[in-house]
Amino acid sequence: MDSIYPVLSGALAQEKRLEVITNNLANINTAGFKKDQPLFEGMALLSEMSAGPNGGTTPSPTFETLSQIHTDFTPGSIRRTGEPLDLAIDGEGFFAVQTPRGVRYTRGGSFTIDAQGQIATHDGFPLLGSGGPIIVPPGAIQVDPEGRLSVKGTEVGAQSTDIDTLPLYRFSDRSQLKKTGQTLFEAVGGSAIPYPEGRINQGALEESNVNPVEEMVAMITVMRLYESAQKAIQTADEVASKTSNEVGRLS
Repeated sequence: MDSIYPVLSGALAQEKRLEVITNNLANINTAGFKKDQPLFEGMALLSEMSAGPNGGTTPSPTFETLSQIHTDFTPGSIRRTGEPLDLAIDGEGFFAVQTPRGVRYTRGGSFTIDAQGQIATHDGFPLLGSGGPIIVPPGAIQVDPEGRLSVKGTEVGAQSTDIDTLPLYRFSDRSQLKKTGQTLFEAVGGSAIPYPEGRINQGALEESNVNPVEEMVAMITVMRLYESAQKAIQTADEVASKTSNEVGRLS
């Protein structure tokens, strides 16, 4: 029956893959979402080589275990919206937002004005400028490619008033970034580095980098592999049951 374990582990691995694919597809229209890819590794069932039929040795059966979930940071396409608080990053940078659990980083550039007059995410987390949360007076908000924010007054002939600068950040090792939901990332074991080379496109959003065709093909492949594993387990169980019954009758 030991032969069932590698097959069973393969089936469980396909379940994990399916969970990741399903989450990717669910966020296909989420601005700034980065798709995930599960990475697996094989582990031996026994610590040593098992004896072969002719006195030699054969490799011990292996089974798959989830090694890590890898996030693909490939940029998504830029979609024009015309909304002044839709901001897309050109480059590898991230926005910084303040959450109750600390500073988090995001590529999701869809912002709004909250009840306190701050620029914030739709979940209510303030966007951080060079001076902290950005409070804007009434008027037309303008953000230039370098991240300088200004507001043009509502009165006729009013001039634009500089408010703050919106900094971008990058990470030398993006594997240090951990997803915390709502397209937010936490910097674990590393720190953010200012990224002045990044550019901001006002009135645009970066779409998710999920390719629906690729994900659907991967889903079909996973389902076929899972079905094959199920059939193999069923066959092994039937063989074991038959062998047990026949041995019982012979004895």
